[in-house]
Amino acid sequence: MRSSHRLLLIFFLAAYGSFCLAAGQGSEAMQPAKGELLFSDDFGTSKVGGSWGCVRGENQSNYYQDGMYIIDVVPANSWWRVQSGKSFGDSVVEVEATPIEGPDDNVYGLMTGWLNWSNYYLFMISGDGYFTFVKREEGSYTRNDPWTRSEAINLGKATNLVQVKREGETLSFFANGVKLADYEDATFPEGNVGLIAGTTSCGGGNLTVGFDNFSVWAIEET
Repeated sequence: MRSSHRLLLIFFLAAYGSFCLAAGQGSEAMQPAKGELLFSDDFGTSKVGGSWGCVRGENQSNYYQDGMYIIDVVPANSWWRVQSGKSFGDSVVEVEATPIEGPDDNVYGLMTGWLNWSNYYLFMISGDGYFTFVKREEGSYTRNDPWTRSEAINLGKATNLVQVKREGETLSFFANGVKLADYEDATFPEGNVGLIAGTTSCGGGNLTVGFDNFSVWAIEET
């Protein structure tokens, strides 16, 4: 999906003042410091955890299977988001995510700051090694940052540890213990956390992503 536009987007990124690229091309690991564990779900059963729920649909599905939480997306150019029913402010949110089937030109990651389906943040990576930050506000995507390449992202069907640290107005995005970027935004200081997986127009449909070991941590006190 992004191949025909990546050079233009990378050029635009240099002028994007509110975006601070911190990793992906040779940066050192910067694992976020974590304090008390606030919430966790290993998706071993649907009987505990949040309100993830189970939906079996023709186009999108989300359900528990083999100790993971699965999101299936059938159509091309379609996203499916699931929220946990657990709300947090300053915290570190993380999940292990593995594309199981489908194109590498995909999207998957974390949702935070969810107030309703018109207001939330998305932090996403792709199987072909890119990441982005998206904000939906009052039903419109008011921020949709350029897709940016990072060598910290494991490609293809490999597992990635995706993390978001929220501290005040600073939202920090990590993949596999490497900080990818900082974003400044205070629109949703608190909200539910969740998951996203989706397809692209160029990559095509029939994507399956498995999520495991979802957890939320307090910010480590210094």
